[in-house]
Amino acid sequence: MRRKSTTSEMMKSFITESLLLLMNQKPFEEITVGEIVQKAGVNRSTYYRHFERKEDIIFYFLDCLSEDILKWDKEQKPKFKEHLINVYQHYHSCKEQMLAIYKNGLAFLFLDVLKKYLGSDKPEDKNLYMQYNIAFHIGGTFNHFLLWFSRDMADSPEEMAEHTLAVLPKELIEHLWNMGKK
Repeated sequence: MRRKSTTSEMMKSFITESLLLLMNQKPFEEITVGEIVQKAGVNRSTYYRHFERKEDIIFYFLDCLSEDILKWDKEQKPKFKEHLINVYQHYHSCKEQMLAIYKNGLAFLFLDVLKKYLGSDKPEDKNLYMQYNIAFHIGGTFNHFLLWFSRDMADSPEEMAEHTLAVLPKELIEHLWNMGKK
C-alpha cells in the first residue's frame, strides 16, 4: 500500500520505523533500500528525497531522540540530575531500537549525535581548555552508553544518571548546563 497526503516528517518516520523493524529480522548490511521502501509503503524516490544512505536514517532517528530531550528540557526546566534521568529514560524507552543499532555496529552514529548536541561542532565559542574538556566528556559519555548497551541496558535510567554524576567534574557540569540554557 502506497502512502499519500503525508508530510515530509511522516515519510521520514515511516522509513525510519521500517528500517528499525527490519534490523530486528536481519543484519543492517543485508537490508536493501527496496525492502525498506516496501515495508514503509513509500516509493524509492521518496526514500532518496530524504536519505542518501541507510546510515542517514539511523542518524535521523538518534537526532529526533535528542530533539525530544531538548524539548522536554525547555518545557520542564529540570535540574541537571533530572535532565540526566530523562536522557536515559528517552533512550531506554527505545531500548529495542538502541540495542539493534549497537548490535549492528552503528553506534558511531550515536557518537556523531553526541558531538552535535554537546557542542563540539562550535569550538570557536569556547576557550581551548573547555574545548578539551567537552571533547573528553563526549568520548566518556559515548563509552558510558556503549557499556550500558553491551549490558542490554540493564541499569535503570536513575542508576545511569548516578553513574554519570559520579564521574563528571562539577565545573564541566555547570558549563554544559549553562551552555544548554543559552
